Amino acid sequence: MMGQELPRLAARLEEARSGIAALVQSRERVQARITVLEQQEARLGGQAAKARQMGREDLARAALARQREAESQRTELAFQLDQLLGEEVKLAIATQRWQARKARIYWFGLQDGDCEDAFDTNVRP
Repeated sequence: MMGQELPRLAARLEEARSGIAALVQSRERVQARITVLEQQEARLGGQAAKARQMGREDLARAALARQREAESQRTELAFQLDQLLGEEVKLAIATQRWQARKARIYWFGLQDGDCEDAFDTNVRP
């Protein structure tokens, strides 16, 4: 049973680590897009104010409509970001759990001298 368990755990750990790396990249892309949208919102708000000062209500309304659209997109991305963070935490917890199981198998399930790889220090929560 242990002979089957260790390769299965190793495969799960590798998949989880790959998944975490992919989630981190996605999270960074979403965060960068949120930052761009925040800047766009500020710029559009300034354009709307300037248009009002110039007496151009039509331009002010157009800028405010684009600002609301950017805000809506930013809100959706913030929701996606929260979901990505949640998935990242779930995978990190699963990785820690599987790593602990792997360590227990090594420490308690193998003969002396077979514990060459009991802990993998590359696990990052």
